[in-house]
Amino acid sequence: MALRSHEELSLATEFARALRSLLALTSTEESRAWPSPADIRATQGGEERMPTALFRYFQFTLLPEILGPSAGPAVYLAAKRFSQHLELHSIQALKDWFREMELGELEVELDEDRVLVKLTHCLSCRRLPAVGSPVCDLERGIIDGVLEMVTGTEVLTKETLCWGLGDTVCQFEGYSGPQAGYLYRENGFHPEAQRRLLAHVADQADVALENLRLIEERQAHETHDPLTGLFNFRYLRERAAFELERAKRYGRRVAFAMLDLDDFGRVNDEAGRQGGDEVLCHWAAALTAQLRSCDLVCRYGADEFLLVLPETADQQADAALERVLGVMRELAVDVDGRSYALTASAGVAVYPEDGENPEELVAKAATTMYMVRAGGPGQIGFYSSPEG
Repeated sequence: MALRSHEELSLATEFARALRSLLALTSTEESRAWPSPADIRATQGGEERMPTALFRYFQFTLLPEILGPSAGPAVYLAAKRFSQHLELHSIQALKDWFREMELGELEVELDEDRVLVKLTHCLSCRRLPAVGSPVCDLERGIIDGVLEMVTGTEVLTKETLCWGLGDTVCQFEGYSGPQAGYLYRENGFHPEAQRRLLAHVADQADVALENLRLIEERQAHETHDPLTGLFNFRYLRERAAFELERAKRYGRRVAFAMLDLDDFGRVNDEAGRQGGDEVLCHWAAALTAQLRSCDLVCRYGADEFLLVLPETADQQADAALERVLGVMRELAVDVDGRSYALTASAGVAVYPEDGENPEELVAKAATTMYMVRAGGPGQIGFYSSPEG
């Protein structure tokens, strides 16, 4: 989890910003969030000239204090009126003037259906923190005013992208229709901006889900055997240590049983590696189904399985293993027309009589299993003789 914590934090930040912007756009009120003087001071780099900072103080601090919610529309209308005095009679002249005045780089698409303006490096909002509201009213007013003179009809665009909304480019849109000119008609819900922000949230959700899937997959590989899905020994050892601590605290016993499939090499010889893996998976699933929910089982080796049976003494372990292995003997797995029913040999060591830590108990259970297997298949042996 720690490995991806910074990615998750970035995703959380993206979600928070996108959702704040979405809430701001869908609000029925026209309230705005403006950058604070502290925000402005903190974002003035050495390459920026002082007039830029003064301009931002005026636009985002002084005017909102005086005009309140009307500050944005007032700046827009003032800029639109000011544009009439610029004598810019073409889109190219507008682009050149914006570049000369360091207001940003313009792209303008104008056809019979709509006007679309993209402004990069917008002077008003570039480098400021995203506040969840579109804020480049000055630039939009100048652009709309010049486009009105160029087209000879009304132009009233709407900011659908803005640095203040968390984007890296500012975008203004207007559409032609029954009305004269290019107008972005409001319906109170800003559908275009909503779709854009919801798409952004959806994209981030996809990334977040993929990250969570990768984390879950990695955790599964760290704790489970990739073939059978059982615990691996490293993880079972940790769980077994916990069970031994609990048994020590309450004076209980814990049985460790090492199981080895008898004559499993024959399966691999006849059915091949893939067929052997199929038999192992079926056998492991059936074994798990026979155990209690509190019992632990892992794949210890190629065809070896380790069981940890909490609160189980030697006689209880003997009875449990007789029952489980009896059921497993009846299990037949069909592979490529062949049926395989396997027996297993088992060796058992019990806490605390045979050892006090997982490593010692596992070693003694394994040693016992190898000894009883030499006497024939399907046998169960105990490191210490079961109490009679």
